[in-house]
Amino acid sequence: MKKPSPSKEKVLQAAGRLFFQKGYHATSVRDIAKEAGVNISLISYYFQGKQGLFETIVIDHLEANLKLLEDYREESFHMIIKKILHYKMDNYQLSCFVHREMMIDSTFLREVLVTYIAKEDYLWANILFRVDDVSDLTYDQELKLIQIKGVLQAPFTTPWNQREERRSMEAKQHFVDTYTKYVNQCYGRDVHP
Repeated sequence: MKKPSPSKEKVLQAAGRLFFQKGYHATSVRDIAKEAGVNISLISYYFQGKQGLFETIVIDHLEANLKLLEDYREESFHMIIKKILHYKMDNYQLSCFVHREMMIDSTFLREVLVTYIAKEDYLWANILFRVDDVSDLTYDQELKLIQIKGVLQAPFTTPWNQREERRSMEAKQHFVDTYTKYVNQCYGRDVHP
């Protein structure tokens, strides 16, 4: 993946922060340009407006999650969970924003989520049960898949981490280690080696 230009990266970061803090609808293109320290026309040039910027942020985040699953799917369940949680904690505001937006019904999200969820389900089914076709999952396996995905999203659907003492690297590491341990205790024994 090609690294975005510095000004494009500034816009993405500023938009991510503002979308998290104010929400998508309460954030204007002018707010984003001011926060990023760029000319407002740059947003139109790179993203064709706020909707294009939103779509870029959501897709990039979802694709990064898929890449983690693809890159580490031969690793232990414990390692996969840890990698996903590290990514989400390192991108906490973005993770919260994307998971919050995924709960809102929109045409764009329905289209993206159909593709994303299908690929994510395939990867998880392969990791957890060594199944290549999601339609081959048993009902119990489908429920376990839903549970694991939900457990990994739950900490990022509410902004619990915004208290100052939870922002340090040590606090993030403690969360990842502890949460990974609990997820592994609850689900790891049921994962095929």
